[in-house]
Amino acid sequence: MSDSDFPNVKKGDQDQEGTNVRKVQYLLREHGATVAVDGIFGPKTDDAVRKFQQANHLVVDGIVGTKTWTKLILQIQKGAKGDAVRAVQSQFPFLNVDGDFGDLTSNAVRGFQTHSGLDDDGIVGPKTWRALTLSPKLADI
Repeated sequence: MSDSDFPNVKKGDQDQEGTNVRKVQYLLREHGATVAVDGIFGPKTDDAVRKFQQANHLVVDGIVGTKTWTKLILQIQKGAKGDAVRAVQSQFPFLNVDGDFGDLTSNAVRGFQTHSGLDDDGIVGPKTWRALTLSPKLADI
């Protein structure tokens, strides 16, 4: 796996600790899909992924791999609101998943970035998203 690879998420996958399936579902919602955030990659999530892939001129295979992740993720930082923020917050068991990127979320992201050897700028860009997708649900950092 190269530095730019994201893990594959596909139909039949389920979150054990609220990790990648929920992140995909939150990000799909951020892009306008109507999908439940339940941690189960079932038929409705598969359909939403395929529609997203088609709309973004990607291979329509229902697999959220590196190219689909790259189109799904959004750069977010303090002050951002919405489902992309919820996707990040869902990684930290001590955060309220409220969709508001405030001080607590910023501090959690900075701690995660430091722990992961990334620049601790508090901005969730491609490198931080990738690290979040490769990490199990996080404990207090």
